[in-house]
Formats: sequence, structure tokens, C-alpha cells
Amino acid sequence: MTSTDFIVSGPPAWPGCALGSWAAAWLGGRCAPDDVTDTLTEFGDRHELVDADELLDGHPADARLALLALLRRARTIEVRLPTAGDPQGLPPDPVTTDALGAGEVLLLDHASAGTDGVGVTTVGLIPALADATCRWTLRRYTHAVPPRQPESLAQMEFDLREAIRDTAMIIGGLGSGGTRLSGHDLRTALARLTLRHQVILPPHDDHRASRVIDSAAQVEAIVTLAGSQAPTFGTTARHLDAGDGELRRLAGLARSARAVAVNQVIREHLPADAVDR
Repeated sequence: MTSTDFIVSGPPAWPGCALGSWAAAWLGGRCAPDDVTDTLTEFGDRHELVDADELLDGHPADARLALLALLRRARTIEVRLPTAGDPQGLPPDPVTTDALGAGEVLLLDHASAGTDGVGVTTVGLIPALADATCRWTLRRYTHAVPPRQPESLAQMEFDLREAIRDTAMIIGGLGSGGTRLSGHDLRTALARLTLRHQVILPPHDDHRASRVIDSAAQVEAIVTLAGSQAPTFGTTARHLDAGDGELRRLAGLARSARAVAVNQVIREHLPADAVDR
């Protein structure tokens, strides 16, 4: 198996994005709990829930059912896709450190009782895919994490269209620093990677969110493949640094756009009275 085969094979990416959006649809009465658990099977035959901070007072042996019980208590649900240099507003905390390593976290705000009455506790649900297993680690933030203000999907869509045009040079240089891919192999690898980077969403009404997610998947597929194939950006160290910086910029844009679009779908589905459940 080549490095490219390894990158384009495997389960879909972004299990946290899928779980967050489908859970919101379930809590909003737009789908059944079985639809949520069926979606989870796309990411692994087996799911594990690691309660790192012992937050759950007993839970079902089936991790998928335990996730449903956890999500039912959520007042808010929000996806963050942090990476080195772009924590996406997450504060310094051991949970953020784990989220940066995974590149994905689902933030859930739960009501919590304290000496001053009822407050809010933010927990992070961090997925990790390994072989046929999806492991979810549940950890509590030291302090509640405020939600991010919604960003403009229209601007994200415009920025991604610009980014897709910028990738023409990258596609032309794919493989020039290593094993060059044939045109057919390149198209096949990009198609498979794009499919992997799609987000499995419930039915929803925001067509722009779907377009943004599609474009983000395309951009991230090109960046991922470029990283494995060492494209040629020039002959000097300055050229190489500029090329690496461009890949990082495009990857960051794709991740930010994906998070904005998924959170828009979550807000569409999550009932306004979730805080009262």
C-alpha cells in the first residue's frame, strides 16, 4: 500500500461534526435516535466512550447509547475544529490540548448545580478513529467556554471559491517532488479524498451550508494529497516556505468554513427551548 492509498482509504472524517448535527436533528424532532446511532456506524464497527473526568454516573454498556444519554442533557451543541496556530477560540486547558491533537471537538453545555445555584459546565467530546473503532473521550473544561458568534456563510462560500482557484497551481505540482501521479490516479485520489472529507449531515434546509461543506471537502482533499506528494512550489527555500504557508492557509480556511457550516445546521435543528429540557 502506498502513502496515497493510506490517506484516501478508511472511514469518513469528522465524526464529531456528524454526531453534533444528527443529535441536534434528533433533539429537534427531525429524526429518530436510531438515525443517530446508524450514522455512527459509518465511522466504526465499534465505539468506545472514555469518561476521563468521571462525569457520568453510570452509563449504558453500548457507547452509542451512552452518547445519546449525554447529548440529551446538552443545552447547546457546537463543533470546533482546532489546529496548531488556530485553536478556534478554545481557551488554554487540558481539554483544548486533547482537541488540538484530534483536530475536532464537540462542545456541550450542561446545567450544573453549585454553591451559587445552577450554572453551566462545558464538556468536550473528542473523537479518535483507529482501525474499526471510534473512541470518544469526554472531558470537562475548568470554566464554561462561551459560544462563538456565528460567522457569515456567504463570506465563507466566497473565500472557498477563491481558494479553489488557488489550488490549480498546487494540483499541477502534485507528485513533482516524489512519485508523480498519473492524471487518472490523481483524479481518483482527489475524488476519494473529497468524499472522505464530506460531512454526513441530516436532512436540512440550508443549501449554502451544504455548498460550503462540499467546497471545504474539495480544498482539504487537495491540501491533504499535496502534503503527501510534496508538490514543487519553486527552487529556493523561500519558495518552499511560501508553499507550505499556502497549504496551511488553505487547510485552516477549509476547517473554519466546515465548522461554521456544521454549526449553522446544528442551530437550524436544535430547539430554542433546549435550555429548558
